[in-house]
Amino acid sequence: MKLLFDEGLSPRLIELLDDLFPGSESALRNGLARQGDIRILEYAISGEFFLVTTDADFEVLACRFPDARVVILRSCNYPTAIAAKVLRREAIRIGRLQSGPHVLSLDR
Repeated sequence: MKLLFDEGLSPRLIELLDDLFPGSESALRNGLARQGDIRILEYAISGEFFLVTTDADFEVLACRFPDARVVILRSCNYPTAIAAKVLRREAIRIGRLQSGPHVLSLDR
């Protein structure tokens, strides 16, 4: 399972989580910055990524795309290392997005 980190999240998450989520990418590092939410979500779907974002707008947008898998980090005004810790802690729940609901909201 690989993650695509939205532009609001640090690309450092790729390295911090590589052992658990190999093949992950950042919207900031692959030319998706300022391309718009729909473009980012389409990229995530086509590349079979789980989109990780802090933008609650994706919760509504994901409903329009049945293949979308979105993880929303609510109130993510904390350091990147804490975000990595939250994603690590919730890895099993994130994996369940494959077969269950396609949006998961996480809090610190």
